[in-house]
Parts: sequence; structure tokens; C-alpha cells
Amino acid sequence: MNNQSVKRLIGGLGTALILLISAALIGGYFLTERNLQRIDVSEYVDVRSDGAGGYDFTLNIERMLYAEHLIDPPDAELDRYPEIRALKTLGVRANEQDGMYALETISTSSDESGFGAALKAGGLKLTNTQWTWTKAQVEAKRAEGVRGLKLRFSDYVKTERRSDGSFTAALDTAQLFLDAGIDPHADPAADPGARALQSLGVSCTKNADGYLIQATSTSPTITEDLSAVGLQIQNTQWTWTETEMEAHLGTVETPVPESPAPETDAPAQTPEASADTPDTPEPTQEATAETPEPSATPEPDKQARNANAITSLYGFDQTELRKAIRAAKEAHYGSRFESGSVKYNYFAVGSDSTPHTNVFRLVYAITTSSGTEYLIADVYDLELETGYAQSDVHLKTETDRSKAKSTDDLKGYTVHALDGGSMVFAENKDKSPFNGDGLVMPKSMSEKLTYDELWDIPQTGDMTLLQLLGYARNEMFARGGHKFGDSSNYYKYFSKFDWYQPTGAVTADDLAAKYPATQKNITVIKFLEKLIKEG
Repeated sequence: MNNQSVKRLIGGLGTALILLISAALIGGYFLTERNLQRIDVSEYVDVRSDGAGGYDFTLNIERMLYAEHLIDPPDAELDRYPEIRALKTLGVRANEQDGMYALETISTSSDESGFGAALKAGGLKLTNTQWTWTKAQVEAKRAEGVRGLKLRFSDYVKTERRSDGSFTAALDTAQLFLDAGIDPHADPAADPGARALQSLGVSCTKNADGYLIQATSTSPTITEDLSAVGLQIQNTQWTWTETEMEAHLGTVETPVPESPAPETDAPAQTPEASADTPDTPEPTQEATAETPEPSATPEPDKQARNANAITSLYGFDQTELRKAIRAAKEAHYGSRFESGSVKYNYFAVGSDSTPHTNVFRLVYAITTSSGTEYLIADVYDLELETGYAQSDVHLKTETDRSKAKSTDDLKGYTVHALDGGSMVFAENKDKSPFNGDGLVMPKSMSEKLTYDELWDIPQTGDMTLLQLLGYARNEMFARGGHKFGDSSNYYKYFSKFDWYQPTGAVTADDLAAKYPATQKNITVIKFLEKLIKEG
């Protein structure tokens, strides 16, 4: 072989090597891109009328996280999930010209390259970040957002046999409120959701085929009333045979709204704007300063009943308690209230020298029309077995975050931090919340979950109750065959188990069509997640 041939051979090999490396790099890039979970931003834009003939456009990140089956950690844990932190900086900007609306995704992040890197590292890619809608499309999107949660009216009808052997029907309003995520004891005058649901009734008329059952309402605008609070009632007229009426025998309990309690006074404070994220509260600490002023010294028998409160709190259904605190918060702020989130949650256990056996405390960061302040809501001498009302809640405000976080006013109390809504109980420190198949709630595909058993999930030091609820919700989608993004936390976890056989995208409606129980279970878990995060 002469020198010329050697040169040609070397040149050919070099070119082939360069092409091979280039192909590998390009192939690797597209392979990586292909494995990213794509999120169509335009799907998560909410449109509302601005009251002046125009529209307000907002990006619904909470709905995005839910629909894309992404984890939704509390703010204090966002450093562990940089891709979620990046998503939570997103917003949308719209410009209207000649009846056309140009929209684009914007971010409050100052580090554009870091924003993209965080999404990619988390296996996410945004698509449709710039698009145009006609007015007709904007109107369709606005109407779509109003429809919200869908509930089957027939699921809430129970029958009763009369003395003459015929049947009548009644509406299980209490269960309807529960599944709609609306407080059954809310004041209808102040809560449009409660007012709409309480207007509903049911008629039952015997005919040749059996019994014609229809939804009724005392409100002539019931459809609009429900839509305004994000509810849609389906299957409102049908016929049941005698056999079907027999199968639906049952009793119902209609909730009676409580009289609004007087607003609790709180010291006047000057709000101070603050955008800081609070630090994670310490697990346990001994308090060192003054005791809170008691509203009344507890009776000795109450102290005796609450002696084991710290043990009983684990697994205690806090739903009604937290609803009462939320009602007190909203009544205190009234029209000034814009948004709020729970920042700290404590349970303080007293001694013989303290005026209260225990104190349950939520601390909110509240955004009002005047700025941001911290609201401290206390419930004294938790009885654990009785109902709670707005009047049981004692409020005070702080403008300083460190003072709001402090428990120095609980002198003589042992203070426990309830991270993610509950606390790690010593007896369960070695007990996994997951069973052998990696499931938190194995029965959720076929049976209804209760708030009580959800609060009873054995939280460990590794995961908060709020995080575990996310797994309990998404394991239903996983069992239904949903394909999570390859780099998502849920995909990495569920892929460890042989039962996880993803087939493609699965929506809540898809899941409910095959497993009806999941519709209510997803709603209950989502409501509890919202209650823990936002009160």
C-alpha cells in the first residue's frame, strides 16, 4: 500500500469517526429529549372575565402538578425538588389586538439558564410556551375552567320504603358536601358553594317503569351557581326499577348550617410585606418564655380527659378542627383576604403548671390588600372527640416572621412540630407507610377512603403526611397504567414494582370509568392536601 492509499484510508477513518461521534451526540440529544415529560403550558391557563369586557389570564400551577402527576411538596422542601421550584415561578402574559390574544409563558426566575437546567434535570420540558387564541377560543377556555369537578347526582340518592310498600327517595347532602370539598356547616349566606348544594333536593315519582327520580333545586340559577364554585352535577334524571330501589335503601343525614360565630378580636397590627420562605420548623423544642393568656381555666375533668392527648393526636382526624380554624381566619380578614398558606403547625403539651393541657397551633402567611402578615390561630385543650366551631379558635397577628414562628409564649409546654400536617409518632418510627407492594392505600381502587384513615397514615421521619398523600393519590393512577415521566419521582418509585405496567396517559375520568371508587378517593385526598397546605 503506497503513501497515498494510507492517507486516503486514514482520512476516511477520521471522517467516519467524526460522523459516528456526531451521530452519537445527536442521537443522545434526541434520545434525552424524547424521554423528557412534555408539559403543554397552554392546557393550564385559567381564563376569567375581568368584569370590564376583558379577560384575566393566570397559569394554574396546582392543576398542572396534579394533572401531570408531579409531586407537590410544601414550600419548605422545595430545595429538594428544583424542577417544581422552577415550575412555581411560571406565569403567563397576554396581549390583545384586534380580537386576537397573543400569550406567552414568563418566569420570575432571574436565572434563565438555571431555570431550564432545573426542568431538564427533573425530566421536564415545556411546550407551547407562545401561542395565539381567538376570542372564541378564549371564551371556550373560560367556560372549560368553570366546569370543574364532576359529581354524579345519582350517587347521592338513597331510598326509603313507605308503610304502604312503595318507595320514596332522599338526597345524601352530607356525603355530597364531603365529596365536593365544601364544609357542610358553612353559613350559606357567606359560602356560595354551600348555598348551591343546600338548594338541591330530589323528587321521586312512581311510573310504569318503576320510579322516575330527578334532581330539584330551589335556585333558578343552580347550574350557574354550581359552575361559579367549580362544580358540575351530572346524571340528574333517571328511572330505577323496584329491585334497584330496594338495592339503594339507606338513611341520609342533612347537615344543618351553624349560626355564624362572632368574629374573634385580634390586636391591630401594621402589615409588613414579606416574600421570604420560612425556615423548616425544628422537630421538638422546649419553650422558655411566657404562657399564653388563657380564655378560661380548664375544668379538672377536662385536664383528665386530655391527659393522653399527645398519644391520641397521632391518627386523629384533624379535618373538622382545621375547617374551624380556616373559617375563623376567613371571618377575621373578610374582604381583605387574598391568599394564605400554612407555614408552621405545632402541638404543645402542657404540664401541671400550665393553664392548658394542650394547644394546637397553625401559623399562616396571609396576603391581604394591605400586604403580608402572619396569623397565629390557637385551639386550647383539644378534646379529640368533639366537633369544633369558629368560636373555639383564638387569633393573634404578627408582622415579623421570626416572632410568628417562635413558641416562646408557650412556657412550660413541650412543643412538637407537625410537619406536613401530622407528626412522627414514636411507636411508628420503624413502621413503613407502604405495604409490600409499595402502596399507601391498597384498597383505594375499590373502596371509599375516609379522612380518619388518611390522617392515620404512619408518617415517618423521611416523609411528611403531605408527601405521603401525594403517593396515595398517584398510586391509583399508577395502578391504572398511567405512564409518568421517566425522570419523575413517581416513575422512579413505582417502577420498582412488577405490578406497575404503564400503558400511556391516564386521566382521572379514565380511571373513574374503570374504577368508580377512585373519583371520590382522589377528591378526598386532594381536599385534604389543600387543607394541610392552605388551611
